[in-house]
Amino acid sequence: MKKLLCAMLCGCMLLSSFVLAYASDGDLTVDAGWSVLIPAEPTAYESYAAERLSSGLSEVFGVQIPVVTSASGRYIALGAAAAADVSGVAVNGYRIAVLDGNIHIAGTGVRGLIAGVNRFLETFCGRKVYTSRLTVLPRADAVTVPADTDIRYEPFFEYTDTDWRSPHDAEYSLANGLTGGVYRRLPAEAGATVDYLGGFCHTMGGLCETAHYADAHPEYLALHDGKRTAAQPCLTNPDVLAIATRNVLAILAEKHDPNASLQIVSVTQNDNQDYCECERCRAFEKAHGGVQSATMVNFVNQIADAVKEAGYDNVAIDTFAYQYTRKAPKNIVPRDNVIIRLCTIECCFAHALDDPSCEENVSLMQDLNDWSAICERIYVWDYTTNYLNTCMVFPDFGVIRRNIRVFYEHNVKGVYEEGNYYIEGCDTEFGELRAYMIAKSLQDPYCDIENEMNGFLSAYYGAGWQSVRSALDLYVSRAGTAGKGHLHIYESPKGSMQLSNREVRLIDGYWAEAKNAAENETVLEHVERSELSWRFWKASVNKGEFSLLNPDRYDEKQKLFEDLQAFGVNSLNEGGSGDYLDCICVRYAPANEWNMYEADEFGARMRLLFGKILERLTPLLSAFGVYYRLSQKTN
Repeated sequence: MKKLLCAMLCGCMLLSSFVLAYASDGDLTVDAGWSVLIPAEPTAYESYAAERLSSGLSEVFGVQIPVVTSASGRYIALGAAAAADVSGVAVNGYRIAVLDGNIHIAGTGVRGLIAGVNRFLETFCGRKVYTSRLTVLPRADAVTVPADTDIRYEPFFEYTDTDWRSPHDAEYSLANGLTGGVYRRLPAEAGATVDYLGGFCHTMGGLCETAHYADAHPEYLALHDGKRTAAQPCLTNPDVLAIATRNVLAILAEKHDPNASLQIVSVTQNDNQDYCECERCRAFEKAHGGVQSATMVNFVNQIADAVKEAGYDNVAIDTFAYQYTRKAPKNIVPRDNVIIRLCTIECCFAHALDDPSCEENVSLMQDLNDWSAICERIYVWDYTTNYLNTCMVFPDFGVIRRNIRVFYEHNVKGVYEEGNYYIEGCDTEFGELRAYMIAKSLQDPYCDIENEMNGFLSAYYGAGWQSVRSALDLYVSRAGTAGKGHLHIYESPKGSMQLSNREVRLIDGYWAEAKNAAENETVLEHVERSELSWRFWKASVNKGEFSLLNPDRYDEKQKLFEDLQAFGVNSLNEGGSGDYLDCICVRYAPANEWNMYEADEFGARMRLLFGKILERLTPLLSAFGVYYRLSQKTN
């Protein structure tokens, strides 16, 4: 409890740094007459930050703001030219302060200065990078900086990443604090990225060369269900350890950057359940809590020792707490250069992870607490989409910031938020909004996420944004399965939301309002694309215009099918590229089943035949739509 209170106090102190104090009469008016001051011999970091600040201010004021190396008038000083003391600011943090009538921005580490510049542009100039194609930076004759401004920021996490689309963009990532190197490349002069060398996940097969040694040394392979399998290695075999260690050191010899703030080598289990059950592995696990993570931590610890002994001080070895390795072991502690990456794949995303009423998340929180007690470097692999039914709404917006705050308060040092990484072929939902909420929450888990969310919606969905917000709020309030309201990343349409006919009509009205208010084609495209996810959900659960009582539902399904393709959607879920395009019974199957009926299958032909018969009978069965119209007036 004491640790939690300290973390909360620290978070509150950092949050207070984001709020400007009451402005005094000596507030500074920054205008086109100011300059950007850097040292006479600037570092690459200082030159880059100065160029970015000058560019941003020039766009605001409409004239070029010069970068100078000697003061002549009012200025914003950067780096070593700034008088702001950052000796007490953690690595990659910054300080923005008004001193002697000028503004001083100084940073620590390799990313602090550019982060401070981006913070200045956001806080005082109103710059918001909402997507890779949508940046808001209002024009102005001048901006005001309160005289008592003294903002200090320290990163909440050493590693932040997500695979949604806009976060691939370097400018977006710099503005919103994303540092991982798997999906973006940041300039070296902006601090570069935190890179995984040799693979991001499920690397054990390659590092241990299990396939290569399958015939010559079957004892290197996992013994599972009485058989040797190359699906996993035996983690207590000393030869396997030697092979993996040799390969890790070879990766570092080739790719290590001594100037990087941090580099990571992933030593993570293959994505299956075929862990070793040999006598030696079982004995070691029994002595350390009876969990499979014991052999994994022991294996990784020895590799980490070899890495440290070789002098790679800025390298950490990463491994999973995932599925069968999720529970922490006893009587063994990860080395200080070992990262334990805890995965939330089994969790509920309608409830916050620390919600004690959600039995599905209680177990995860226990594991997080157990790892936190023995490990100084926990990362989390979290999930933010529905991989089974990606085209429809995934109503997790109510827990995004809260869960990231929970991570921070439980000793987590890095977070990867996996999303719809295949969005180029399956973009129908709120990917850009979710990406922005994730980035801002990782940048500051105590931010005003409601305000950030509303700002995004206004910029992205235009004049009708409040109608979109109303729809989102109703989605979240009805998220999850009937009864306990759980929501999973492989959720069925019926399990994702529970909405009455009246609520469906309300949401239909919200989307109609948003479309009618769209002020241009770009905004209308944003609205209509996101509405696809709502239409897809209705077409999967027979709601609204897709009701079984509506004689026009067949045409509505056909229209949805065509609209999906018009918007470039070629898959319905993870790994489903082109999976629904050859469906011959689009008019008769629920939308989420379109990928199940291929043209040459007997079941598809039967569904088509009976569907055509039913379509002809539907006008009579529905009294030519009377029943449908009556149903729309009831709950």
